[in-house]
Amino acid sequence: MKKNLTKEQIIETTLNLMGNESDLRRLNLRQIARSLGCAHTNLYNYFPSYNDLLWEAHMAIQEIFMDMLIKKLDTARTAEQRFAYFFHAFAEMYLDNKGWFWLSWHEYIDGNRPQKDVELLEQINHKMNQCISEIWNEIYGQWPNAETIKRVLHNTHCYILGEVTNYLLGRGLIETDDELKAYIGCEATSMFRLCLAGSYSNPLE
Repeated sequence: MKKNLTKEQIIETTLNLMGNESDLRRLNLRQIARSLGCAHTNLYNYFPSYNDLLWEAHMAIQEIFMDMLIKKLDTARTAEQRFAYFFHAFAEMYLDNKGWFWLSWHEYIDGNRPQKDVELLEQINHKMNQCISEIWNEIYGQWPNAETIKRVLHNTHCYILGEVTNYLLGRGLIETDDELKAYIGCEATSMFRLCLAGSYSNPLE
């Protein structure tokens, strides 16, 4: 066994290899082990199967995104800028790491979904809902209803997933990553604003 090999190293190497990979099934334990400089059988000491590794990578991607989102928001100077950055971050993450996008939202992973993956996604969704609520309150002086903002953010995110998927499959109307990032950022911000504002009788007064 390679000395000093850790579970974290294996996950990091996996994420690096799948960064812009469109077909994740072309990646396997042998290729990952080769990059790590060890036999693929060594990886079974850390992950019972390739699917177990994929679930761990799935969780790591969500945590990386949340860290990236917070750092991006910290660079904004105004609440309106944070509002725009919030949605642009999704497009940036997905288009700069296309393989991560496929694993996060499209790739079927055999076996039951680990409970810790469910719990992690719930925690991250709660943080995102709280974050966008704080931004909304800073702009409009209103705290949105928790269930409403959860629903509106979910729907807006589904729009983003659709745009990115169409683009990656070569069926979108926009031709470059940068153009699509800007477009998604603008459209998602407008969509979220209109849908959430519509939940109030006089939302912007």
